[in-house]
Amino acid sequence: MINLRIVLLVVVVNYTIAQALYNHGHSTNVNTSWLGLLDNGIPIRQMSIMGSHSSMSQGTWGDAFQTQGNSLMGQMVMGMRALDIRCNHNHNSLQVYDRFIYLNIDLSGVLTIIRSFLQSYPTEMILMHIV
Repeated sequence: MINLRIVLLVVVVNYTIAQALYNHGHSTNVNTSWLGLLDNGIPIRQMSIMGSHSSMSQGTWGDAFQTQGNSLMGQMVMGMRALDIRCNHNHNSLQVYDRFIYLNIDLSGVLTIIRSFLQSYPTEMILMHIV
């Protein structure tokens, strides 16, 4: 009986730690103009640029498809400058997907969000990986 209690305690502790590490919570960090603070002579190849994977997947379809806890604008406000945008061509449009789930936006909508951010923070740039 003692061994079973120890095993259950280990499972509960490990589950709690895993939940803390696997968090899609909304962040309020603000890092809007960090590129503007850098020396203009630094080549981009020498920079470490913060980015996000599957940048538009905010959990619309549940935890299995959520990779981000913040909206695209929220990610850029936090300092993300490299974005991963995944598209499928459908009805003469590049619609944004996560795996097989349509995320209710197309590439032009994503570009509108990015344009809005860059107009507000002209010292910044965005790198995009469009698949």
